[in-house]
Amino acid sequence: MINVLILEDEVIYADLINSLLEKNFPDFIRKGIAGSVDDGIKLIRETNPDILICDIELSDGTSFDLLRRLENIPFQIIFITAHNEFAVEAFRFCAVDYLLKPVQESEFRIAVNKAIERLNQKELQHIRLMLENLDKSNDTKRLVLRAAEQIHIVNINEIVRCKADNAYTTFFLTNNESILVSKGLKDYEELLCNNGFFKVHQSHIVNLQYLRKIDKVSDEVVLSDRTRIPLSSRRKQPLLQILNGN
Repeated sequence: MINVLILEDEVIYADLINSLLEKNFPDFIRKGIAGSVDDGIKLIRETNPDILICDIELSDGTSFDLLRRLENIPFQIIFITAHNEFAVEAFRFCAVDYLLKPVQESEFRIAVNKAIERLNQKELQHIRLMLENLDKSNDTKRLVLRAAEQIHIVNINEIVRCKADNAYTTFFLTNNESILVSKGLKDYEELLCNNGFFKVHQSHIVNLQYLRKIDKVSDEVVLSDRTRIPLSSRRKQPLLQILNGN
């Protein structure tokens, strides 16, 4: 049996999640609903849930406040949010599952099924990493990359470039290591380009701190490791504007 706990301070959404669980996962044991950080911590310690479904905003704080107060996080987590863009970026950096309000039943099923698949996996470091990335004083964000047999955690300033490989993406690091992940380049484009990267070509994203030269003759960018990457004509002017501080 799988024990599930709901953290939600809005009754209408708490009832919705409860009904979605009852309809789609009738074998789950629903251990209760808490609407505050204090009540949530108490209920977690009393019920030992396998899966925690929690809204970010609670009546007396956030679910992040709650997680920071726990010594251990021995359960899978699905976050729900309506508008917290900063939190969504942290989720995406750390490969944490989240749902946007209004919650869609099909997306809810997918998220819960993924949590079920990971119940026996010891991957809770990515939750601690997410909390670390949420700290605005932390200058260096880290990214979770799920390869075929390993989970890599890398500082984004150690990523030199990314290259599309059909439905996969290869990350090239400063230590000459490369990591192949089973996600397309598009899954990382917005995330990285909001944090010092630039998409120079439909198949390439580069870290601007490693950009050394733009070759106008060959229409390429040259990186610090001497890699030459094609620069598409429509991306040349936007790149020049960024480099000129416009």
